[in-house]
Amino acid sequence: RRVIEPRFTPILVTVADMITDIYQPVVGQSALVDKQFLKLQEAIGKEIDYQEELLEVLGMMDALFATLIKKKASSLEENKSNGLTKTVEQDMSH
Repeated sequence: RRVIEPRFTPILVTVADMITDIYQPVVGQSALVDKQFLKLQEAIGKEIDYQEELLEVLGMMDALFATLIKKKASSLEENKSNGLTKTVEQDMSH
């Protein structure tokens, strides 16, 4: 499940940075603060994993689309050359 909404990422990063600055002096002294930082770390870790998976899928899709485009371009070139050959052959037979 997604934890972080992409449209809010810039704001959330700024807020997380501010919270880290504010509570840094009590890290290790408060079980509650430590627990919340662990939750934040876990949420960020999950988001990083999700983004990495997404990049892998996008890479696969790019490769697939590149292959499809090359095949389509090759097919169009074959059709053009076949059409040209037929036209030239017809003109010569007259």
